[in-house]
Amino acid sequence: MSKSCWIETFSGVKFDILDPQPDMVRIEDIAHAGSQVNRFAGHCRFPYPVTQHSRLGSYIIDEEFALDFLMHDSSESYIGDVTRPLKHFSVVGDEYRKVEAKVQGVICDAFGISKVEPAQVKVVDNAMLYAEKEQLMAGVEWDHKWGDSERPADAKIIETSFADNKQLFLERFYQLYL
Repeated sequence: MSKSCWIETFSGVKFDILDPQPDMVRIEDIAHAGSQVNRFAGHCRFPYPVTQHSRLGSYIIDEEFALDFLMHDSSESYIGDVTRPLKHFSVVGDEYRKVEAKVQGVICDAFGISKVEPAQVKVVDNAMLYAEKEQLMAGVEWDHKWGDSERPADAKIIETSFADNKQLFLERFYQLYL
């Protein structure tokens, strides 16, 4: 374990960010932290966490990929979220994506999920992005098109408490995982 690059998780695990191992991963930590990590750097009409995004998208995607979608941003529970422009158009983003891929891969190993993300996950992720922009943002036009379509997902986003987001995410996980 790295001496300086670990965090203490909600459940009390020492999670090594640069050398994560499957036995460091807990679904309760993902649900807890992910319900406090807000999308769009928090610049929404109300707090909108990663777990809510992942849960809503898991109902939209084809059922065979629902668990993949639910878990696709789980690394953000350990390393935080980075806005898409910073993540995709900067040197900082290049380095972040390396760490993100490693952490996400270990999460996949921990739960027996394929490390190869189904193409439909990115399609639905982009559709969710446009639904979120439409429902949660002020309406400024973006300079960049994300994905092949700007059609928003058919998702109704409502303000939900931290506790409810955490519980609903865990319920959806156990529905899909068991």
